[in-house]
Order: sequence, then structure tokens, then C-alpha cells
Amino acid sequence: MNAQLLFALAVLAPGTLHAELLVSSFSGHEARRFNETNGAPLGVFISNGTGGLNLPHQPVFGPDHHLYVASAGSDEVLKFDGTNGAFLGAFVTNGGGGLDYPVELIFHTDGRLYVGSQLNDRVLRYDAATGAFLDVFVTNGSGGLDGPSGMAFGPDGNLYVVSRYGNSVQRFNGTNGAWLGPFITNGTGGLNQPFGCRFGPEGNLYVVSGNSNKVARFDTNGVHLGDFVATGSGALSLPVGLEFGPDGRLYVASLSNNKVAVFNGTNGAFISNFVASGAAPSANFFTFRPDSAIVPPQLDVTRSNASTVVSWPAVSTNFVLQARTNLTAAWTNWLALPSLVSNRYVVTDPDAGTNKFYRLRNASGRGP
Repeated sequence: MNAQLLFALAVLAPGTLHAELLVSSFSGHEARRFNETNGAPLGVFISNGTGGLNLPHQPVFGPDHHLYVASAGSDEVLKFDGTNGAFLGAFVTNGGGGLDYPVELIFHTDGRLYVGSQLNDRVLRYDAATGAFLDVFVTNGSGGLDGPSGMAFGPDGNLYVVSRYGNSVQRFNGTNGAWLGPFITNGTGGLNQPFGCRFGPEGNLYVVSGNSNKVARFDTNGVHLGDFVATGSGALSLPVGLEFGPDGRLYVASLSNNKVAVFNGTNGAFISNFVASGAAPSANFFTFRPDSAIVPPQLDVTRSNASTVVSWPAVSTNFVLQARTNLTAAWTNWLALPSLVSNRYVVTDPDAGTNKFYRLRNASGRGP
């Protein structure tokens, strides 16, 4: 083994976390817990108004395993103990950096927290460790952005932002925030007050259309591929947030009938009300707690004069390889698929540079 062996970042501490679904209650100003396997209620995780929580939107686990919640009614991002829900303080204080009605939160691999600021049409960036304001990443109304709601970084590294009031999705350079043009134009695919968006495992973009009670699917060029979840399927009523679960199925929060529905992740067929109607009051956004059993395995990195070979045990497909050229550069996803060789995933990097670093990360790219 080469002396310059590198190791994956084991960002999840075994034994400290349990797989759960945490759902924000918009009008209840709280977050509730549900069993990740069967959707059974596990009680209130964050009680009504704790820490000033007001109109909560996207909850997300940070790199420190604590839960961060967009508190839209107080223009803050609040931090809660990831184990017991105790309030740990305002991570982004009231209106910090010009924050006005935060909706979506993304802890990105560049060490920054990206926050959609809906009422002034911006995306703001904060230090992911301290919450200090860094800059306005997407400027006021850039590209006609009107009411940023859902956000996601795409396979191309760019940022895709739902324009709620523009019934569109806008695309921005993932490095500098420059507008790259509309990805989905006004009303394409019948979008009507879209909310959440997520990229699927095959690279297509899934967008919730709240007023038409469906989930539309678009390819990598923004072409509408049809309704993945058809209008009325699963009795969706004002759907808002969506996530692909650890099991590969698609989960959708249905605000008006207080539930989370689950659909087949391949064909969009309705499966069941995962969280029963009425059990999740005014459910809007939600997140799956990272599973402590899914810990990135150790990487083996062997360098030669011609290339670098990176390999790891084939224990799970729920990881992506990332690389960076030095300790201060941003991590980027390795886009080429690994080969499976003797129960190990193997990637050959033609760059033999000694200063390149590698790590594995949860495939969702969200949270730790």
C-alpha cells in the first residue's frame, strides 16, 4: 500500500443516531418524529415555539449531527440538539445577512450553508460551522427569480432554485451564483405554485406542483418527462416538500391533509400514506435522520507515476466519491461510475498528483 494512503471522512459517529423521519409542522410551529420504517408516530421532537420557532420550513441535519430548521416567521435558522431536540440557539439570527422568510437549507460540500430567502428573492450563504454571514450568492431577483422555495445542487454542480411565484426553476452557477438561464420556464409541465425539488438517483429533477397536487419530472435539459405523481394520486392536497428515502421510494408532504405519502421511486405509483392523514399537522418539509449504520468505509488510495487508484469495500451504493486538489479547494463529485472488482468499488484517476484528496459522502449530498 502506498505511504500516502488517505482515509474517508467518517462523518457519522456509530451508535449516536437512529433512523427517523422528522417533519416540520407549518402552523404548529413544531417538528414531529416518525419511525423511518413504518411511519409510526414517535412524538414531538421540537415543541411548539421552542427557541422562537415560527412557521418552520426545511429541517436538515448539519455536519455536527444537530438539526437546523428554517424558521420563516422569525427570519432565522435555528439549531436544535440532534438527539433530543433541545434548543441550542439561533444559528442565523433574526434577519442576518438580509434573510427574509427562509425556506430551504443546504449544507454544501464547500463548507457553506445555502439559504433561500423567499420574500426578497435571494439565496444567501453562511459559514456552515459558525453561522456567520458570508455573502449574497444569488442576488435579488436574478434571472427573474420570484419567491425561492425548493433548492438543489444538480449533478453538474450548479444550483437549481424553484421560483414559486414564477412557476419555474432557475439555474445558477454553483461556484459564483451567476444566472445560467431558466431551466424550466413559466408553467412548463403544468407547474402551478411549485415548492420542493429534488434530483432523483438517475439525474432527473422532480418538482412538487402545489396547486395541481402532483410531482412533475424533468430531464437534464429541463424537458418535461410527464407527471411522475399524477394529479390526485395518493389524494395529495397542497403538497410541499419531497425526498427520496433511504429505501429509494419518493416521499411527499401533503400539507392540507396533514400526512406524508409514499410513492414507488421508479414509476411514481402510490403506495400508501406513510404518515397517516392527520398525524403530521400542516406537514410541509421533512428530512430523514442519517442512519448511523451507514458509515463511509475506509478508502484505499494507491498512486503511481501514471494514475491514482481509489477503492473501497462494496458495502453500500449510498455513497459518492469526491475529490479536491488541495486542502482549501471545494470538494467535487467524481462523475464516472466505479468498477466492481472482487467486492470492491474501484475508480482510476488519470491524475497522479500527490496533492489530490478523496473522500466518500452520503449520496443525497445533504446533511452530514
